[in-house]
Amino acid sequence: MKKLMKVTLLLMAIMTVLTLIYAGAVAYKMGYADGELHAHEYSVVKHPTHYNIWRHYFAEKLETEPEEWYTPEELGIVLIPGYDDYDIYIVDKEKALAWMRDGEFTPHALKYQDEFYRISFLWVTPGLGEWPWRILIGGVLGLGWIFTGALLLKERKKE
Repeated sequence: MKKLMKVTLLLMAIMTVLTLIYAGAVAYKMGYADGELHAHEYSVVKHPTHYNIWRHYFAEKLETEPEEWYTPEELGIVLIPGYDDYDIYIVDKEKALAWMRDGEFTPHALKYQDEFYRISFLWVTPGLGEWPWRILIGGVLGLGWIFTGALLLKERKKE
């Protein structure tokens, strides 16, 4: 076998493995991960980014009782345990969006399970969607297959 034919067959083997990995990743994303996303669509509890509020709200424990505080029910939120604090999710859209979107009223503290917490947030930067990356990787794999096929045809024409 000529050297170019060996290189072409090796390239085909590598392309086959990469294509199988890519197809598996896309199938996983479309089947499982997107299913998880759609499950959150129908969930009662939603993250603020679901409503295009690009902030991640969380509650940190306070040592002293603040002068003014609210309950999670008054704010339309629930607290879900995070690492060292609680993540804040929306359960009552009208109540929560009133203070999260408008910015005029910002509750600084809340009382939850007989303890007081300070409400803070971090800005969230929306990232690129998954589809541009899928198209880019799929395009590169497609070009690789075309190149490999061209090498194979070139070798067959020589024989």
